[in-house]
Amino acid sequence: MRRNRRCHEKNRRITKCIIFMFMQLLHIDEETRIGKIKTDFNTCYPFLKIDFLKESAAKKIRAGESEKINGYEKIAKSIDINTQRTVAQLKKDFRDIFGLTAEVFRKSGSVWIETSLTDDWTLEQQNREAEYISQHSGKP
Repeated sequence: MRRNRRCHEKNRRITKCIIFMFMQLLHIDEETRIGKIKTDFNTCYPFLKIDFLKESAAKKIRAGESEKINGYEKIAKSIDINTQRTVAQLKKDFRDIFGLTAEVFRKSGSVWIETSLTDDWTLEQQNREAEYISQHSGKP
């Protein structure tokens, strides 16, 4: 009986991991810090990084790592970051839900380039292209 329970628990954890891999959601609430979102995003897409700007008066300023996300509603939200979503869709979600301007960068050798010209590419395409360039550029 005990062995069956352990196997059942292990199988449930594996199933949750597989489901999470396909869904790829960033769970965000009013206590979530910018740095955590960036780290979680980079864990899913190691050759991409995300940064945030917030609007202040007439200019945009970079959001600090330790700043909290303060959405319009005091409830938890999830942002879908599955491989088939485009950068444009991701940016729209952050703007519509949290009022933040998101910027996505792709690694190119040892530098990061903004993906603004390729925002219609999926996150998977962006990450794959960055991985290829980084591996064939001869730079870390």
